[in-house]
Amino acid sequence: MILDNSSLIKTIDRINEIHLQGEVISKKESLEIAHWIVAQQGQKGSYRGMAAPTQADFDNGIRTFTGEKLVSASARHITGQEAARLTWLLGNKDPGIRGAYDAATNWMHDNEEFLTTGTFCCSRCTLAFWRHYSVGDFEHKESHLKRGLQMIKDRRSGDGKWHRFPFYYTIYTLLDIDLEPALAELRYARTLMEKYAHKTRDDVYSNRRKSIMIKALAKVG
Repeated sequence: MILDNSSLIKTIDRINEIHLQGEVISKKESLEIAHWIVAQQGQKGSYRGMAAPTQADFDNGIRTFTGEKLVSASARHITGQEAARLTWLLGNKDPGIRGAYDAATNWMHDNEEFLTTGTFCCSRCTLAFWRHYSVGDFEHKESHLKRGLQMIKDRRSGDGKWHRFPFYYTIYTLLDIDLEPALAELRYARTLMEKYAHKTRDDVYSNRRKSIMIKALAKVG
């Protein structure tokens, strides 16, 4: 079963794992999960009315899908963005789900910081924002994303990484943005991705990271 009623984080991670492996979730289960996610919107600990982590999530600690630890407002925001992204992918055709999704994400359409710079808050929050923004129904999203991607290009550290941007979550984000500037950043990181794709450590985050590196390398050819 994909849905974990005690944990938004585990539910998000399970769905992302399925998508990473190229598998499909049934329509019935997709709608069930999407309905549960929107029911988390506005709950205690939510960020701007987006889906809130559960108490178990707060108690156990919150991480990105690629394993970076998250705390404070950034944990709530990134979880909310990842949840909203999946709500859109799983249930945007359902009127009830779409209405709840729109209500929770309306603030993103006219957020001056993002519309001006293509970034939002810190680097990790920016990546989560991009992951959601790139799949959702936002006006002029290509131009806004390209503006942000120019900023990450300017943050290259020369060794396949970027200043301030966590490597694995950055690659994971770029993997799903089908724009040339995103591909350019993956090409920039190619040598380091090849190195990490051959790591043999066996734990959940290492295995996810390895799968992401392999898919990213295949995308850049």
